Amino acid sequence: MTRGPSWRWWLLSFAYWTLQGVAAASEAHSVRGVTWGHALVTEGFANVLWAPIAIAILWMGLRFPLERRHWRAHALLHAGGALAVSFSRATVIYALDPWVHWYEVPPAYGEVLQHALLYNPFIYLILLGVAHAVYLAEQVRLKDTQLARAQLHVLKAQLHPHFLFNTLNSISALVHRDPRGSERMIARLSDLLRGTLDAAHEEVPLREELRTLQLYLDIQGVRFTDRLQVRQEIAPDALGAHVPHLLLQPLVENAIQHGIAPRSAPGTVTVAARREGAELLLEVRDDGVGLRDGAPRTGPGSGKGLWLTRERLVQLYGMDHRMELRGATGGGASVTLCIPYRTGPVA
Repeated sequence: MTRGPSWRWWLLSFAYWTLQGVAAASEAHSVRGVTWGHALVTEGFANVLWAPIAIAILWMGLRFPLERRHWRAHALLHAGGALAVSFSRATVIYALDPWVHWYEVPPAYGEVLQHALLYNPFIYLILLGVAHAVYLAEQVRLKDTQLARAQLHVLKAQLHPHFLFNTLNSISALVHRDPRGSERMIARLSDLLRGTLDAAHEEVPLREELRTLQLYLDIQGVRFTDRLQVRQEIAPDALGAHVPHLLLQPLVENAIQHGIAPRSAPGTVTVAARREGAELLLEVRDDGVGLRDGAPRTGPGSGKGLWLTRERLVQLYGMDHRMELRGATGGGASVTLCIPYRTGPVA
């Protein structure tokens, strides 16, 4: 089975056919006057026999769907399956009838088989339709997942050259003024690129994301020397939480480029993270020049790095996230994110 543990399918199948057997027994008792005990044995057992057969038909439908490429071969296979089900049920019912007493007078095997061939293929087709509904739903889910991953890769691919361009600009500004500093920045950039390009998952633990951020901060530390201070306010239970890879770097870069760099006085960028119930709250704030109009902005006009971050969050979490950029009282700006709090192995 492609969806959920197999034991759930078995449980669902036996539950359904048991209820179907009870309903058939109730009809036999009320309409034909059969005693409850006899009705439950005959009708109940006849229906419960479908439970393992239904699982086999569902597996066949999922394994050999009637797709355009192989529909003829698979149709013949299912036609053979319908005949096999009819023969197997006829054989079981004929063999057990002396004990279960489905028939008042023991019938010939040909009569039981004839009834099975008239009735059982329709049940097979119905169950095959259920299998195809599950199969098509799975295909739609896979295509949606693949599309979402492709969109995430596109957004992440745009993010890499964005911060690379800004970092190279910082290095070029130091090449003649501080050659050794520019060499250190290039070495840190090499480590940063290696870490970002080797990442295999869209999400990483926050502690790993902070290590990647530190490589970027080492580069900016060479450029700004004593003008830039970075503080971290990270709650211990937040370190193992999953966050999108390369989430903090564009937020910190935005704070440095638009908050600290435009002025000559030293500035501080603070990275905070804490758990609030089922959410992880992340905040990047600075005490720099602040927003020009003081209004919150989270769209494309707030900077490419912030816009790409916003789009990645939409793809990863849908409506289960919040992102807000606003000016702080007395100067500076802050970006606040709320995403689902998740821990454990990264998928």
